[in-house]
Amino acid sequence: MMTLGLPLLMVIVGAASFFVQTRADTTTRLALVDERAELDGSAASLPESNDLALSVSPSRAAAEAALQRGEVDGYLVIPAGFAQGATPHLYLGEEPSGSLRPALASFLRRAAAPDAPEWVLDRLDDPAVFTYQDARGQNALSGGVSLALRVVTPVALALAFALMVFTGISQMGPAMAREKDQRVMEMVITSLSPRDLVAGKVLGTTMLSLTQFAVWGLGILLAAVLALTGRVEWATLSIPWRAVAWAALLGIPAYFLFALLAAGLGIIAGDSQQARQLAGMLGFFGLVPLWFAGAIVNAPDSPAAVALTIFPLTSPTIGLLRMALTEVPLWQLGLALALILVSMVAALWFVARIFHAAMLLYGQALRPRAIWRALAGAG
Repeated sequence: MMTLGLPLLMVIVGAASFFVQTRADTTTRLALVDERAELDGSAASLPESNDLALSVSPSRAAAEAALQRGEVDGYLVIPAGFAQGATPHLYLGEEPSGSLRPALASFLRRAAAPDAPEWVLDRLDDPAVFTYQDARGQNALSGGVSLALRVVTPVALALAFALMVFTGISQMGPAMAREKDQRVMEMVITSLSPRDLVAGKVLGTTMLSLTQFAVWGLGILLAAVLALTGRVEWATLSIPWRAVAWAALLGIPAYFLFALLAAGLGIIAGDSQQARQLAGMLGFFGLVPLWFAGAIVNAPDSPAAVALTIFPLTSPTIGLLRMALTEVPLWQLGLALALILVSMVAALWFVARIFHAAMLLYGQALRPRAIWRALAGAG
C-alpha cells in the first residue's frame, strides 16, 4: 500500500492539476477606463494575448455597472497623469494570476508610449535575456526554469538521500536482531558462511528499500510532469545529468554502507527494540550533513567542504550540495566513491566477525570486550 499507494496519489494530484489547467478559461475580461481619452476600442484590444480581453468603458461608473452585470471580471483605470507617474488602479475580485500580470504590464508599457515604434515596445516587453554562468565558466543557462532546475536538482537529490537513510535504515537492525532471536541463524549457518549470510541479508533488505524509493521517485516525477505540462517549455530545459549520475554512483553504495552498519548495530543489540533505537540513531546521523549546509553555501570550496565530500558517510549529501554551488573536481568525487567502496568491504568484514561471535547469544547484547575479541580473531 505504501509503495504503490503514495505515488498513485501524487500522480492523481498532478493529473488533476493538468486537466484543470487545460480545461479552465484563463482569459480575464477587463473594462478599460482611460481618463486620458487617448485610446479607442481598436487600440485597447490585445489580440496576441490569450490572458487578457479589454473593452473600453467611458467612465468608472459605467465600468462598475458592467462588473455588477457580470459582463466583465474587473476594470482597469488609467489616470490622466499616467505619463507623469500617476498609478493605474485595477479593480478585480481576486489576485491577478501569474499569466495575467505580464499581460497587464505589457499593455501598460504600450499605453505609456503609444507613439513609440513597434521595435521599442517589443524591447520594453523583453528588455534582456539573463544568463547564469558558474564560477568556473561552464554550464551557461538562461534564467527561469532552466536555472532553477540546474540549482534545485542537486539539492533535491541530496535531501532525498538524507531522507532515504533516515527513513529506510531503521528496518535493517531490527531485522538482524529478529532473526537472531528466532534462531533462524542456527538453521542456515551450517550451509553459509557468516559473511555470505550478512551480505545476502543486507543485499535483500536494501534492494527492497531502494525499489520502494525508486517507485516513489517515479511517482513524484510523473506527477511533476503532469502538473507542469503547459507551463514550461520542455525543449528548453537543461537537466544536470552530471549531478544525477554522481547521485547514483555515490548514493547507492553509500546506502549499502549505512545498511551494513545498521546490520552490525542490530547484531550487537540485545533485542529488536534496542536494535531499532540504535538503527534510528544511525539514520539520524544521515541528516547530520544538512547541519553544515550554511557553511557549505558560504564557502563551497573550503577545506572542510572538501573533507566532508570525501568522508564516506557524508559524501553523497555534501557532494551534491556543492554541485549546486560550484564545480566539484572529478578527483574529489572519484576519491569519495573509492572510499565508500573500501568502507563497504571493511564494514562487511566487521559485521561478519561480530555476527559470528553473537549468533548464539539470544536476547543478549554483545559486550565491548566480546566485540574486540571477535575483531581480533580470538573467538
